[in-house]
Formats: sequence, structure tokens, C-alpha cells
Amino acid sequence: MAKQTIGLGSAANDNTGDTLRVGGDKVNDNFNEIYTALGNGSTLTVSASNPAVGQVLRYNGSTFLPSDYTNLTAALDVNGNSIVSSSNGSIAVATNGSGDLTLSAGGVTSIFKGTKAAPNAAESGTIIFPTSISYDNEYATLAGAPAVGTYRGYFFTVSGDDNPYVNMNITAGGVGNTQVKLLTERSSVNMLSDVDTTTTPPNNDQVLKWNSSSSKWLPADDAAGIGSINVFQSVAGDTGSTTANSQTDTLTIAGGTNITTAVSGDTVTVNFSGTLTTTFAALTDTNTAGLTQGDGIYWSGSEWIPTPTTGPIIWYEIGAPVENASNDFLINGPGLPAGENRDPTLYVHRGFTYAFDNSVEGGGHPFRIQSTQGLSGTPYTTGQTGSISSILYWTVPFDAPSTLYYQCTLHAAMQGTINVVS
Repeated sequence: MAKQTIGLGSAANDNTGDTLRVGGDKVNDNFNEIYTALGNGSTLTVSASNPAVGQVLRYNGSTFLPSDYTNLTAALDVNGNSIVSSSNGSIAVATNGSGDLTLSAGGVTSIFKGTKAAPNAAESGTIIFPTSISYDNEYATLAGAPAVGTYRGYFFTVSGDDNPYVNMNITAGGVGNTQVKLLTERSSVNMLSDVDTTTTPPNNDQVLKWNSSSSKWLPADDAAGIGSINVFQSVAGDTGSTTANSQTDTLTIAGGTNITTAVSGDTVTVNFSGTLTTTFAALTDTNTAGLTQGDGIYWSGSEWIPTPTTGPIIWYEIGAPVENASNDFLINGPGLPAGENRDPTLYVHRGFTYAFDNSVEGGGHPFRIQSTQGLSGTPYTTGQTGSISSILYWTVPFDAPSTLYYQCTLHAAMQGTINVVS
């Protein structure tokens, strides 16, 4: 409702203004709207009594009163503004009790761990930064670094000092809390407490040797204190090994089967005294029985043997699919792509020899070459040896027909075409 104003008329008692009843009604309507907006309709629920600077009207469950803004009821969006503490005051961010404090930016969340109960008590006070940190941890003087007893494990550097430091509690020798200088690739070995290369500087080719009198490593000649040196410590062979056990120990190099050794001056010669295998037939995995001029050899599965026909063999593997073994032959070999080739058309050359290896499926799917199609087709056996149920060898005659067929003698669907070319 808009504010209602009482009409006063143009002059007193000119009968042009609102009557007392109308004016009173407007007053009541205005107050009713105020009490409804700022109260419950009959009582005001807003009190601005005794406010302090910076306070806000805050609802306490029944009334809005001047109060400090002590807690948020929703996420605070600063909208690009800063949170500032005036008069050089501090800004404290504290969780309630043992809660964690998390800071998230750009998808990376860092965690300041609060007090944890067992079994996670070791996490108490831990800060987790899941990304890189860039910081300046260098002090003007060593004395200006944080106290050792309070900040053990603290790593820092000192301006003008080439070595970094870490605050540690050293138990050895009762040292206790101390600022330990660390070695870098730029440091001198003399920085170690049990090394002294300053009192007596080292000469060329000297080494550090332990001196029990000073309890330090000192520069010395590397031969000092050594009467003799073993020329070998241990030697291992294909079987067995040996270790030098005296300065006069001798290492013997002995030959094995068909092997002899000879030593002349500083040279050890190992000689073969056996007989070399110089022929193919003498190898243990060959069988050349029946081999004649022009024959080839092939691997039978256990040895190399002559091909059953003259000249090289082109080999094809015959099988059947496991899901429906009576519908197709599976054939793999030269000229066919890898994978399942179901009843492919084959091309053979006159005068070439082919092997069709049906030894896996031959018992249930004999592989027969025919001049006509179908289970009752005419077998074509010219130039063939072997078995249609195992390995069938076929040297294609020069007068072979241009088109032949292969057929499973037990299943009509397992069949295909053979094109004969020159």
C-alpha cells in the first residue's frame, strides 16, 4: 500500500479536506502497514535502541536488535573487495575446537590441520600444500633465524653463507638443539667434523685415511700401511666361484670339454679342440633321408625333413570355427589376411606345390579337391599325395583346369573355389 496523506483542504473549516473519520482511517492504515512490515501486526519487532558504531540489526528469534555481526548464515562473496583490518590490526581466522582450516584457490585446496584424536593424532598442526610453494627463507645473520628449540626441522639460509642450515636436535655426543650446516655440491669435505684437510693440506694423489690419534680423516698416501694387495677378490664361472684368500693365491684357467687353454706372457688363449659340425645332415634336429637335388626342407613339428614333393611348398592351415563347425572351413596362409577367412577363394599356380594342413580338424572335416561342386562332386587327385584328413600335398599340373573346388566330404556347406593360374 502506498502512503496515505490526510487531505487538509484549502483553508480551515472550508469543508474541502478529509473528515475526521477519513483522516483517522488513513492514519490507522499507515500504522497498520508499518506494524505489519516491522512487526507482527500489533507489536514492533525492530528495536534501534543504543546502537554502537559498526553494528547491524540482527534477528535474535523474536526481535531485530543492534548487534555485532558475529557469524555468517551463508557463503560470503567479497565480490573483488578485500577484508581489511584498520589501524594496523591483525586479522585472525580461527576454527572452533579441533576443526581444520581449508584455503581453496584455482581448484587447489590447502589444509591447516587442527587437533586430532587417536589414531590420527600425528596429523595435529600439520599443513598440507598439494602444490608448489615459493618462499624466501633467508636471514641476514645466523642469530636472526628462528630458535632451534621452538622450530626443529626448520630449513633456512643465511645471506653471504654458501651452505644452508637446518634446526636439529643432535643426540650424538650430547650436542642437543643446534643449527646444523649442510653440505652441498659446492661445499668442501673439510666441513665434516671428523675430516681435517686444513692442518696438513693434501698433496696430489693422496687419499683420506683414518687417524686414530686425532679421530679424524687426514690426507695420506694411499699405499701407507699396505704390505701387498690381492690381484683378484672373487671370480665366478658358469658353475662355482672362488675367492682370493692370500696375497699369493693363484687363479687357474682350465679348459672344459673340447676346450684347452694356454698362457704366454700376459696373454691367455682359449682353444677349441673338438670337431665342428660342418654339414646340415649332422645337426641334431634334421633328417635328410631321401633328400635329392632340388628338394626343399620344412619343419615337421619335431625336425627338418625333405618336402614330400620336388621344390618349395606353400603352406595353408585348415580349420573350422568353434561356434558352428559344419558351415565353413577356416583357411589361413600366404595371400590371405590375418584372422578368420571363411571359405575363401584360393589361387594356385601351375607347377607350384601346396600343402593343406588339415591335421587338427581332418577327422571331422576331410578336405577334398574336386573338379565339380557338392558332396558328390568328382574328386581331382592329379599331383596329390598325403591325406585329405591330415596333410594333403598337391603339385598343380600344368594342364590343371582353370577352376577347381574344395569340399568337406561330410558337410555340404563347407566348400569354396580354387582358381588355377599360370
